[in-house]
Amino acid sequence: MDVDASRRPDVLLHHAGLPSDRSLLRPADVVLAVEIVSPGTRRVDRFAKPGEYAAAGIPYYWRIEQDPVHLHAYRLGDRIGPGGERQYELVDDSSEVIELPEPFAIKLPIAEIRP
Repeated sequence: MDVDASRRPDVLLHHAGLPSDRSLLRPADVVLAVEIVSPGTRRVDRFAKPGEYAAAGIPYYWRIEQDPVHLHAYRLGDRIGPGGERQYELVDDSSEVIELPEPFAIKLPIAEIRP
């Protein structure tokens, strides 16, 4: 993602097959953006970034809260926001285990994540 024009998620997964020397990713290249919420980024990670990622068409967004650790998994839905853009819908959330079929099959024990 272009540093000057967009956000940088804490973790991101992109489509395979991109050139290894590619320094900038387009939103269409990104499959999943993950934000780890800290005291200084709460508002941005909970509100601004998901809206921007959804508007850019990034299909999946995960937010990890700390103290206690809790994962919220979202996918881009059909719901339209006030600005005419698609919005994320909550797929699952847990402080124990998340098991999801997409964007890849995963069973993730949340209790084992350490900030």
